[in-house]
Amino acid sequence: SILVEAMTAEKAADIKVAMLEFSSRRKTKWITHFADGTTDKDVKGMKWFRSGTATDQALGMAQGELVNGRPDATAVVLVITDGKPSSTARTLAASKKLQKQAKVVWLPIGRRAPVKLINRMAANPKRDHVVRFYDFRLLTNKRLINRVIGSSCPILK
Repeated sequence: SILVEAMTAEKAADIKVAMLEFSSRRKTKWITHFADGTTDKDVKGMKWFRSGTATDQALGMAQGELVNGRPDATAVVLVITDGKPSSTARTLAASKKLQKQAKVVWLPIGRRAPVKLINRMAANPKRDHVVRFYDFRLLTNKRLINRVIGSSCPILK
């Protein structure tokens, strides 16, 4: 994917990235650090579980990964979601807690994504913290990906 290429590019060598795939039904997680040799093929092989959206738990797990980042770097969490969280209240609380430690950029995908809720959770300015994708196929759209990168990675602007 374009996003993986940007994060693994030579000028992005100092960036540490972890990816988490989360599904509430299976309680399945897949975490990898790009420093461990993750490739574009690994990312493309991630599965969409088509089950519940326990976003609060995923945000908590992402927060737990922040200890692996560089202490001198700004932590950034990209949240890609296509569904309404199982618990709005817990997700709001988890989002607020995570934002104390990291810049959170939301990527709602599709018609069923809870955009109003995401806008409530996102920090201001919203344009820098919410990048909407109306379809999964748009994850390869260079203009949108450039917006995500610009919002999340100041050294790649």
